[in-house]
Amino acid sequence: MSLPKRGLGRGLAALLGETTVPTSATHEVVREIPVDAITPNPFQPRKSFEASALDELKTSIAEYGVLVPIIVRRRGDAYELIAGERRWRACAALLRPTIPAIVRASDDRQTLEFAIVENLQREDLNPLEEAAGFQYLIDEYGLTQEELARRLGKSRPAVANALRLLSLADAIKTLLVEGRLSAGHARALLAASESRRIMLAQRAVREGLTVRALERLANAAATPRSAPRSRALLPEELDFVARLRERFGARVAVVRNESGGRIEFRFASDEELTRLGDALLGRER
Repeated sequence: MSLPKRGLGRGLAALLGETTVPTSATHEVVREIPVDAITPNPFQPRKSFEASALDELKTSIAEYGVLVPIIVRRRGDAYELIAGERRWRACAALLRPTIPAIVRASDDRQTLEFAIVENLQREDLNPLEEAAGFQYLIDEYGLTQEELARRLGKSRPAVANALRLLSLADAIKTLLVEGRLSAGHARALLAASESRRIMLAQRAVREGLTVRALERLANAAATPRSAPRSRALLPEELDFVARLRERFGARVAVVRNESGGRIEFRFASDEELTRLGDALLGRER
């Protein structure tokens, strides 16, 4: 399986640096399995399924049937999905009694591999689902952000910025999942204090603010008001702050005053401090 666009290579096993990847048998049997004997995949990164897309799939299945079998594994007398949850959900909604499926012997790690390969490669995963997939790999396999970024073929700031979305308040996450805020808007909010993020998010939705406009508001809100004789940043200075934040994947504030000013990099954990220090010193771990 070659997926160069998303950098997933031959799947999670390749991503984790292994030399072999489980492959299917040369001749796999497709069988009809009762829809109600199948349970969802607990490793599924996708948590939401767009109703309109599911309706389109239901229409297609009603007319043409399921053209691509789902993949399942045995769980006692029942089955657990490995890949194909949208097809399974569509068949359940259509009250179809059975669905074509391939039954594979798969342990939890292999099941996770199929789920990650099928889902993280998709362009329509929302940013929180992608971030949750990244976090699972970090937690489950003890990967650092640098290691995960390298093996996914992404930049370390891209992974760091994605993971930081998980720290947003639930109200902001809801706006992100609903598509009322973009991932760029959500990242811009991270520059503001937690107490002001929801207010800024609601304003961005209400006024239709661009990402750049929201970045300026968030950075202005993050500037310490106690700084003596500090002045508001100029538009080009706010752009500079936004580039710093994107480059280092950290909260950044620039404070200007009559004698000069300072650049502040903020961190929330020892790991983030170490990562930020390595990035500033030009070291790769």
